[in-house]
Amino acid sequence: MTSTRSSRDERKNGAFRRMFWWQMRNNRVFSVFFGLWTILSMPIVTLSVILGNQAYYTDMTNWEGYTAESVAQLYGQAVYYNLLAFLRSGIFLVLMLYLVVYCCNSFGYMHTRRSVDLFHALPVRRRPLLLGGYVAGLLTSIVPLAIGFGLCQVVCRSYNVPLPNAALSLWALFGCCALMTFACLTFMLFFLVTAGTLLDAAVSLVATAVGWPLLWDVLNSTMKEFLPGYVSVIPDAFYTALCPFGAFYGLFSTNYTILTGLYYADGSAITAELPGMGLWSILWWVLFTVALLLVTVWYYGRRKSEHAENNFCAPVLRGAVRFLLSVAVGLGLADILGDMTDSNRVYFISVLVGSLGTYIVIQLIWARGFRKFWRAIPAYLLTLVACVGFLYCLYTGGLGYVTRVPDVDNVVSVTFSLPDMAGDTSKECYLAAHGVGALDVSYGNYNWGYFMVEFTDDDEQSTVLALHQAILEKFPGPYLPYGDGVSQYSTVSIEVTYTLANGSTLERAYYVPLYEDDEEIFSCIAAVQKCDTFQLYDTFYSMTADALSGIYVSQYTSEYDYDASNYELTDEQKELVWSTFLEELDSADFSYDEGRDGYIIETDSEYDEDYEELESLAGERSYSITMNDLKYADLNAEQQALLVRLLGEADAATATVFSYGFDVPECCEKTRALMDELTEEYGDYYWYDEDSGEYTTIVTEESDVDAEGETDPADNGTDPADASADVSAVG
Repeated sequence: MTSTRSSRDERKNGAFRRMFWWQMRNNRVFSVFFGLWTILSMPIVTLSVILGNQAYYTDMTNWEGYTAESVAQLYGQAVYYNLLAFLRSGIFLVLMLYLVVYCCNSFGYMHTRRSVDLFHALPVRRRPLLLGGYVAGLLTSIVPLAIGFGLCQVVCRSYNVPLPNAALSLWALFGCCALMTFACLTFMLFFLVTAGTLLDAAVSLVATAVGWPLLWDVLNSTMKEFLPGYVSVIPDAFYTALCPFGAFYGLFSTNYTILTGLYYADGSAITAELPGMGLWSILWWVLFTVALLLVTVWYYGRRKSEHAENNFCAPVLRGAVRFLLSVAVGLGLADILGDMTDSNRVYFISVLVGSLGTYIVIQLIWARGFRKFWRAIPAYLLTLVACVGFLYCLYTGGLGYVTRVPDVDNVVSVTFSLPDMAGDTSKECYLAAHGVGALDVSYGNYNWGYFMVEFTDDDEQSTVLALHQAILEKFPGPYLPYGDGVSQYSTVSIEVTYTLANGSTLERAYYVPLYEDDEEIFSCIAAVQKCDTFQLYDTFYSMTADALSGIYVSQYTSEYDYDASNYELTDEQKELVWSTFLEELDSADFSYDEGRDGYIIETDSEYDEDYEELESLAGERSYSITMNDLKYADLNAEQQALLVRLLGEADAATATVFSYGFDVPECCEKTRALMDELTEEYGDYYWYDEDSGEYTTIVTEESDVDAEGETDPADNGTDPADASADVSAVG
């Protein structure tokens, strides 16, 4: 039957009203259940949270230093966050289940020939026939939410619990929930209208809702494997752009910080985190939903009744779903198997097998067998061509992505992150290997920041660009994802972000394998580390003996461990250690030879050796000085100005800069000798007992152990193993 109307005797909007109330009666059981659950559960949960936390937040003995207003605000935030958790787990899932049941019950007639002939024979036009049930479903899902949110606000006001930003927070959240309910219902209706069977509709809907974010995740992972330096260029919004269910669920996890106008006792502002949607996200979902509804209504007006129980309804849509899943599964399987085998051959075979297998499975589900299967082969070939074209683009450098380096004249600023390694043996590079290059700062209340070094001087930017060019020489094309024989654990991480004159940014993040003959890269790293701006971010230049908290000496060999520390140094001892250390740092003989240990590898397979065996080769003692964190007042004038520029005057004044320790290199012989002297009486040796498989502590005189870690038989008359066993027995 192909007619779209069975009677001309329709009053204006009369058919729509009749279909609306008929669908309301037809779904009254499901609607009442969902409505009662939503209307009752939301205020009950809110009330239980209020009563459960009331004693804690109203007892001011728990909040010393806070004002009553600020505690009340924190109380409101706690109630609000608990409501969000319930919306995510208790309302969202029930709402989605209700929409599925409602759609199947109201629009399932389109997939059975008897029922579709009956409905299309009614004296109702196609448009009111569809929209009457659609609006009924929309109202029965949104109205209970509105009542539930309203009751939650009534409960909060009854107990004087101020929600973040008062009423706006709840009703803004309700508006977002209503919009996403609108989108989810329209999404389901679209697939019900364009599919010939309920199974086809379910497969298409799930495949799109799951396959779309999976596709973008796989594309992002594939580009990361192929392209050196790749940093994701896919906006987060793309992952849920065609998946309203994911966007709806993520609504309860997206935070937007707003000022509340309240302040803690120390004068810092209280902020509230409100879930919500950005303006562009709201605009997208409004346009997407309206456009999808118009397409659905248009297609339903032309949908033939013979499409019911037809496996090949809307072939264009089915082809798009097949393409989406085939590409996502093919590239995803290749990514997994290629990573497991580190083989490019396996990777490309997996792309072929995964995409073809997915194509066959989807086709079998829709066609209920191999009927008309060969007609779909040309469509699969197009899918395969698309995959091959995409991979070839990455193989040749991603349309110049790999080799793209900005011109220094177009660069406004550069933010660079280098590994904690020394470019050469100088003092500046030694300091860089001990935490210089970023400021780790705590300021205000519950805030912290990790500020990367930002270069604005043209000469320093040219120095960074030279390092970038040197890194690119390590990655000549063509580009393949696997088979280079280098483990990520044997590479160093180098990140760079350029802010360009046109306001855009260019980001790169490299995992670079370094070898003994990579002197050009080491030279460029050293040049960056020696830049005045880079050194400015190092708190070493503000440290004094007062910041010294302790010293530590340790040694590890295959036979024993040795540990000694002293964190109770007198002021005179701290001054002596620090002045001796500074003297040797500024000496012309200073040379940080061990600054590249653990980073440079001789061969690609070196890191395949046993880690403990490598550690046993390090028998030299290690010496370290630990330092306390620095307050803003402890910093020198230049670094105070830096913090003010990064944080502003108010936050900078309350800032604490997290400090770090110093490994004392071998060339600092005086400092090492002094540390041995100050820790001599605190040293413990830990012997490994092979019989018990445990370490046993033996406090002994250092003279009983020679330089190689062997005990002197003349002193104690036994070997290390026997001594360990004897002590264990006595213990």
